[in-house]
Amino acid sequence: MLSQAITRIQRHRSWCLRQQGREAAVLIPITRSELHPELILTVRSALLNTHRGEVCFPGGKRDESDRELSQTALREAQEELGIASRDVELCGPLGQVVSKHHLHVTPWVGLVPSSLPLHPNPAEIARVFKVPLRFFLEQGPPEIERLIVEGQVWEMPSWVYDGERIWGLTAYMICELLNVGFQLSIPMPRRPERHTG
Repeated sequence: MLSQAITRIQRHRSWCLRQQGREAAVLIPITRSELHPELILTVRSALLNTHRGEVCFPGGKRDESDRELSQTALREAQEELGIASRDVELCGPLGQVVSKHHLHVTPWVGLVPSSLPLHPNPAEIARVFKVPLRFFLEQGPPEIERLIVEGQVWEMPSWVYDGERIWGLTAYMICELLNVGFQLSIPMPRRPERHTG
């Protein structure tokens, strides 16, 4: 199941934003298990200025020292979860998206060992949890929630797992992961930055 999905992600030509902006990246960590892969997700600390209490992938703004956005994703995974770069096999990026704080975010899919110990940074992370990919594959399409951002209506996919609400940009990235890697046909809400014209 997993190896075929990773091959599709590696071959995928991801969508790129046309305009320049402040850049960020996240790592979408998948545990390396052919039959029972899991996504690693975090709950952001309530002490943070932004995204407090939200379910997210490890990630953040690009530093000047980051030569590539993949390095941003790896650095943030190290800082937030103690995942060393040597333990991540990067598979490829998914499409870029714009956050509600106007960051241009590139998601990078990466494989990590199933038994890898995680060491969440308490200054940033309140909780770490894993979701079997089978949950998303068998759950069916997510619910769609609507959020008004600066007068625009953004449609956001949403799931609930283990008492946590997975929604917004994180859920959108999961939808694309499932569609690209696992050939699902989850309807993708049209994001404002992908409107043409």
